[in-house]
Amino acid sequence: MAEGLVVVRERDGSGGPLIDHLGGESICHVQPDTRIVLGHREPQEFGTLYITTRHLFWLSDHDPERGLSVDFLSLAMHAISRDANAYPLPCIYAQIESTGNDENEGGELLRQEEHWFDDLSRISELRLVPRDTSVLENIFRVLCECAALNPDMTNDLEGEAEWFYNVDELLTSNPECDNHSNHDLEEDPRFQDAEESEDDENF
Repeated sequence: MAEGLVVVRERDGSGGPLIDHLGGESICHVQPDTRIVLGHREPQEFGTLYITTRHLFWLSDHDPERGLSVDFLSLAMHAISRDANAYPLPCIYAQIESTGNDENEGGELLRQEEHWFDDLSRISELRLVPRDTSVLENIFRVLCECAALNPDMTNDLEGEAEWFYNVDELLTSNPECDNHSNHDLEEDPRFQDAEESEDDENF
């Protein structure tokens, strides 16, 4: 079951995320000096990105009770974005299956430092912005590998297959992805599968 974007206030003894070791969850990648941007809000301070076999975690370097996580079943897609018109810095762009409405249809920058975690159900996209942008390819590769470990069996059985996207359709319909290379998108197993089943999946 998808959990969505949730606040993380607790950490393990080493300062990392609390994960389900007994259930087989493990950490696949750790990337320090990474900011997270929620929708059109201001970037959070630098923190550490943890990618596990089930979740993506961001934990603040400055506040031990300030963190976020999203499970892979809630990530509708992810890609490398180098489009300066969409965001000034190269980053990982991801869409989240949110349950609320768009937090800010006009795209105005939101400043919510005091209540930064409010209305997370309305967040439909996020960006991961590492200080060292040369690591983007590796982060993307790990995200693809971990996403493949978490297929949404419910949607597959119902014929919805919300995880899968046709590359050409995505590039046409999503301005955020206009300047993503096909290499960035096609490496994701979700996009590869969409190509193979294009006749069956109509969006």
